[in-house]
Amino acid sequence: MKFLSAIVFITFFAFSAQLLADAKVSKEDFKQQINQVQQELDELVEQGGKYVYMQLAQKSSVSPFAVAVDEVGTTIMLEVPKSEEKATLSDKVLKLREMIYLGAKNANFVAGALFVQAQVPHMGKQVDGVAIEMEHKQGLSVLRFSPYELKREEKDIKFKRPVDKIKPVVFFKDAVKQDAKS
Repeated sequence: MKFLSAIVFITFFAFSAQLLADAKVSKEDFKQQINQVQQELDELVEQGGKYVYMQLAQKSSVSPFAVAVDEVGTTIMLEVPKSEEKATLSDKVLKLREMIYLGAKNANFVAGALFVQAQVPHMGKQVDGVAIEMEHKQGLSVLRFSPYELKREEKDIKFKRPVDKIKPVVFFKDAVKQDAKS
């Protein structure tokens, strides 16, 4: 979480530097906002991580899903409707992105994350993991790859150190534009 905290701080600092310069937000308010953003993102990762672990333990794979936090701090799990169960992986991902986007656009969600099983090449071999697209309405947008090792025989699941990368805003792009106009 420390690395994500650094990204939260850097991104949020850049986004909020103008507010501080304009004296619209005090330093104390700024610290409170950073802590709030961090808590909301931590909630996404915690709840999503539990669901990833459960899926890996039950079926050794992860079906795409999303997690959102609303204005009052309630965590909401989003899955593709059963009627679309036979949809392709990319269609499911697009549907989940749309669900988060609509929740953000309607000002219900303040943070959202999409979880998808993924593999990335590393040192000549494929590494299993979970790709997590995390965003917050304050403008933070991070892509996290959380590698794991699954030993089916021992039913052992070990998550390794995640890698975070700043990404373009997708879910909250209208919310970020709206805040910039304010």
